[in-house]
Amino acid sequence: MDRGQLDADIARLVTRLQSADAPAGSALLYGSVVRGDWIATRSDVNLLLVMDDASPAGLRRLAGAVSEWHRAGHTAPLIIGREEWQRSVDVFPIEMTDMQLAYRLLHGTDPLADVRVAPSDLRRALESELRGKLVRLRQAYVRFGESMVTLGGFATASVGQLLVLFRCTGALLGRPMGATAAETIAGLADVLGEDAAVITEIAGHRAEPEWHCPPATFARYLEVVHRAVEFIDHYPQGDA
Repeated sequence: MDRGQLDADIARLVTRLQSADAPAGSALLYGSVVRGDWIATRSDVNLLLVMDDASPAGLRRLAGAVSEWHRAGHTAPLIIGREEWQRSVDVFPIEMTDMQLAYRLLHGTDPLADVRVAPSDLRRALESELRGKLVRLRQAYVRFGESMVTLGGFATASVGQLLVLFRCTGALLGRPMGATAAETIAGLADVLGEDAAVITEIAGHRAEPEWHCPPATFARYLEVVHRAVEFIDHYPQGDA
């Protein structure tokens, strides 16, 4: 799918959401499509619907628009009730921070306009996610350390998620992270250390399903993630 087809699909969805029989709510696009680093063969098109009525009856009124979107080859949107959304900032701090960094309102009022993520919530969530990623990457390294194509699969599948966490780390520090992987890593060079460029290197291979990752490159990858874990673990607590 090329970008022109994607834009046409988005326009059709917005038209459906604006129709008289659609339930009231907001729709926003976020992530790589908005940042400009969307990869057709790997990236999802991230869509959020914040509905005034998220009851089963309200959801049934969405079924036609969402089914058409899904038939076009896109992941179904995230759907949440407006009151739930307002009460979920503390449990989705990473997701909401990442949305705030790159989003486009498609329909309705802006659900992110008044969102304020507590730094303590964001720090705690980042530590949990980074530690989990490090544990799983270590498993892959031990189990598949001699298979460069398997290591490549693990590296390219995980680096997008890590870039989300790094962008949110930059937000926690009050730093602009830019739109590309290189800009994000440059903004955290002092945190991630001298091997930080390995993240950009791996990100550059995301469109290659058979990329062979040398074990030494994967080892550097592990060390950068470990440095990120240590930094977040020791980052000052509180909301100051």
